[in-house]
Amino acid sequence: MEKNNGDTNEEVVYNKEEQAIIDKAKPIAIKYLKDTYELDVEITGESLLPTYVASEVIFEGNVIGDEKQYFSISVNYKTNEKADMVMSPELAAAIRAKGFDPSIKKK
Repeated sequence: MEKNNGDTNEEVVYNKEEQAIIDKAKPIAIKYLKDTYELDVEITGESLLPTYVASEVIFEGNVIGDEKQYFSISVNYKTNEKADMVMSPELAAAIRAKGFDPSIKKK
């Protein structure tokens, strides 16, 4: 079993099936950020939502080399698509500086 605590102080232990879901969803989140905003990111936390809430994994992270440019992105593991994303004002400003509009919803 893998252990992960995201950015909470609680230790979460995932079983093999749950960890496989997380492992499959993580590259989808990273690829979305790279393809959509040309960002190189690192994932610093993850949490698998209970199935009665949503079929999603939430990843937290930041742009490599700048912890002020942080984000939270969710991936629907049934459709293998980005579900939602929030970002720090610093990351939004950096994305705008690259010529992208982070307020436009993209799949």
